[in-house]
Amino acid sequence: MITVEVNHADLEYVRGRLRGLEDQAPKALKEAVNKTAKEARKRLAQKAQERYTVKNAGFNAHARIQNATLSNLTATIKVKGKPLTLPRFHVTKPKSGVRAEVLKGNGLKQLVNSYGNKAFMGTVASGTKSTGMVLQRKGKSRYPLHGFHGPGVAKMLEMVYKGGQITDSGLRAEIERLYHENVEASIGKVLNSG
Repeated sequence: MITVEVNHADLEYVRGRLRGLEDQAPKALKEAVNKTAKEARKRLAQKAQERYTVKNAGFNAHARIQNATLSNLTATIKVKGKPLTLPRFHVTKPKSGVRAEVLKGNGLKQLVNSYGNKAFMGTVASGTKSTGMVLQRKGKSRYPLHGFHGPGVAKMLEMVYKGGQITDSGLRAEIERLYHENVEASIGKVLNSG
């Protein structure tokens, strides 16, 4: 969950800039916060698409925005979703065994366990649907099988937001800068209309 919120200093700053129109400060901040949340979701999805090899993860469908209101000047981006199956990422299926790449630039890695079992593509039936999965035998016997998953949309967006080992720098600072730009634009809008 990612939040864009107004603190007391922001409210006082906007009230100071809107001399004579102080009652418009919450409305200006609400618009700035909601615009920032919408743009942040878009940038997070773009950055995740750049960093991960995922095909059509549906970032916007998994990331819902709870808009700020005049009584609650906090917008929240709530991200839900299960880990994605490995075939949603870059996977090749040579005879020597399945190779997968989740992060762009890390190269294809062959999936082999300590028993020497190579991963293979299989179909798993779940209810009335069957889906393609990357599977691997857990031991020497034919069963049980282990299915591979990559990160879910929530984890990908979290890693892109925070930064660290996965990305060079997170988007947190950029979203903060974007919020302050939107606050200034909202102040200008109120001053021009008032």
